[in-house]
Amino acid sequence: DNITIDGTEIDLSSGDLTFDVAGDIILDADGADVIFKDAGTAIGTFTNSSTDFVIASNVSDKDMLFKGNDGGSTITALTLDMSDAGTATFNNDVVVGNDLELTSDSSVIVFGTNSDVKLTHVHNTGLTLTHAGTTDNLPVVFQLKSEEDAIIADEVIASLEFAAGDSDGTDGATVAAGIHAIAEGTF
Repeated sequence: DNITIDGTEIDLSSGDLTFDVAGDIILDADGADVIFKDAGTAIGTFTNSSTDFVIASNVSDKDMLFKGNDGGSTITALTLDMSDAGTATFNNDVVVGNDLELTSDSSVIVFGTNSDVKLTHVHNTGLTLTHAGTTDNLPVVFQLKSEEDAIIADEVIASLEFAAGDSDGTDGATVAAGIHAIAEGTF
């Protein structure tokens, strides 16, 4: 059977309202918005914007939280900080299936609980690896490490190689120089 409501509002004087259907619940809003309110204040909106699906937090500077159940405990997997232009804070690892691009000049990747090591993009130049500590005996160490358990004499353990562009496919595109750590013995 169809349910017809003559008017624009369903009011419930107390308690919760449950929709329990055997099939799907379909929200079809020709105005393009599904608005979530609490005591009359819009807190979130689903919007169709030229067929882009937009999820919006409506209250100024209030974050968007993605929560889940991890082994019986509620965790916040992701926080989008709306008071900081949408900064994303992940609770654990971030796995990227393809490229990761930092598209602003002077982008920084920070490592460590105390943000002690930084890899900074230097516009039109390259990268700078910095140790932020200012006390004595805090060198910057960039280690190239092979996980091989057995190294054979004359085997390359690690290398830094230098090459020009590869657009023409000739010898000019090959490695032009290198620094190689070569084992003098088997160990």
